[in-house]
Formats: sequence, C-alpha cells, structure tokens
Amino acid sequence: MDNRALQLIVVGIAIGIAIGYFMANTLGEREATSTPSAALDAQQLGEKTFAYIDENFLKPQGLSGRVVNSSPYGDYLYRLDIEITHAGNVLEVTPVYVTKDGEILVLKMVNMSQPIQKPEPQRVEVSEDDDPAIGPSDAPVVIIEFSDYQCPFCRKFREETLDKILETYEGKVRFVYRDFPLENIHAYALKAAEAANCAGEQGKYFEYHDVLFEKQTDWSARGEEAFVEYAQQLSLDVESFKICLASGKYEEEVRKDFQDGINAGVTGTPAFFINGIPLKGAQPFEAFKVIIDSELARQGG
Repeated sequence: MDNRALQLIVVGIAIGIAIGYFMANTLGEREATSTPSAALDAQQLGEKTFAYIDENFLKPQGLSGRVVNSSPYGDYLYRLDIEITHAGNVLEVTPVYVTKDGEILVLKMVNMSQPIQKPEPQRVEVSEDDDPAIGPSDAPVVIIEFSDYQCPFCRKFREETLDKILETYEGKVRFVYRDFPLENIHAYALKAAEAANCAGEQGKYFEYHDVLFEKQTDWSARGEEAFVEYAQQLSLDVESFKICLASGKYEEEVRKDFQDGINAGVTGTPAFFINGIPLKGAQPFEAFKVIIDSELARQGG
C-alpha cells in the first residue's frame, strides 16, 4: 500500500467518523435541553471511543491504532488523540472530541474567533512555449488554454467568455493558446491547428483562430478545402498558405503542445491554467473572475 493510498484512507476515516458520529442533536441543543448523563472516567471514555473507531474504520482498512492522550476540553468534552498505524508505521495522530458520557463524538473543533487560513491552491507548472498570445508579456496573470478547434465547448469559451476576460482585465491578463486536438473524435482538429499556425506565419493567427471557431460546423463537414477559403477571406497569400498546410510544417509543433498538455494533466478540452491553477471545461466568466481576482490581490494588483 503506497503513501498516497494510505493518506486517502486516513481522510476517509476522518470523514467516516464525522458522518458516523456527528450529532443526532447538536451540542448546543444538548446543553440547552438536557442534563448530561453520568460522566465516564478517562480510561472508560478512551476505551469506548477507540473500540468504535477501531471496529468500524480501522480494521476494515487493515489499519490499527491506539489512544495516546486524553484530556478534558471545557465542561462537557474530552479530547482524545488517536494514533493511526499501518504495518507498524505511524500514519497520523488525529484529535477527536467526545462528550464526557461517551455518547457524542465531534471530529474537529473550530475556534471561530480566529480567521480560517485558506489553503494555497494547487499549481501546475505549464510553459507558454512560443505559442500565440494576447496581452502584455509582463501581465501579472497568465491564462494558458489547451484547446481543440473542433470542440464545441472550446467554441463556447471563445464566443462567451474570452473577450469579456480580456476587456475586464485589460493589461493585467495574458492569454496563451495551445493546441490539444482530440484526433480520436475530431477528424480535422489537427489540420485545423496546423492551418491556424500557417496563418500565423502571415501575422493573422488570431484572426484565423476566430474564423475557425465561428465556422466550426462548416469546416467540420467539409474538411481541408474550407481552410484555403478562409485564407482567401482573410487576404492571406493563399499559395504560401497552401504550401505550408500541405507540407505538415506545424504538425510536430501541434503534437508537442498536445504532449505538454498530457504532461500537465489535461484529459479533455478546454483546459485552463491560470497562473498554474487548473480550471477545467467551458466555465462561465465568474469562475475565471474568482481566480483572477485572487491572483491580482495576492500580487498586490
């Protein structure tokens, strides 16, 4: 059993204890409406509490443990420190709080006079590579999207959310587009990504990017012939564009983006990393706003 699995078991035990024991009547109601039963002594309290935890949570998971400390906690509670072990190795010492009659167990006590410290968000190291971007290079917030031109949810993000982010946070956000074509379900996604890069050679990457999303239904049905038409509509040098597209010049670049996405944990599109903080799916503007505002505040911006 590896450390990660053991950690998950310990978390599961903690949740199970919370659900299994937590107050048929709240502690406040108990104090207000009833007189506590006769208190048990510390040894009896520890034995009764641990027997329940051991039988219902530890043994089924192949774990063991013991009470390593018990002490009064206010007028009605005892604190018990439970040491949880596996194969002789200590995994965790977790405190629990039990009423002195041994009837109600509370997993965690919270001091409401103190602010709760929010945990640091998980961050994933993701490179911008040399991919197309909008916004200043020194922007305090960088959004990296892994996207598929044939994905309808990616189109939804482009149509409903991207412009609002860039307008709301002008000068403060840099948006980077990286390719993640899902070839197994989107037959033309890889070639569409190559076509956008060919347009980028002529300085019109994002213009072509927008056309691909706007006309997604059209080219998804017609294939590569549509890509040349879009080049004509954008007044590109069509012959140069056709040579670029036919050569497969950017296939390796697109596949590198895809592999970088896999390495970062991307499994579907669209997938975003906001200063490394993952956000999956075509989320509404508000979901981006929460993270962006937090990042700006963190940096004093």
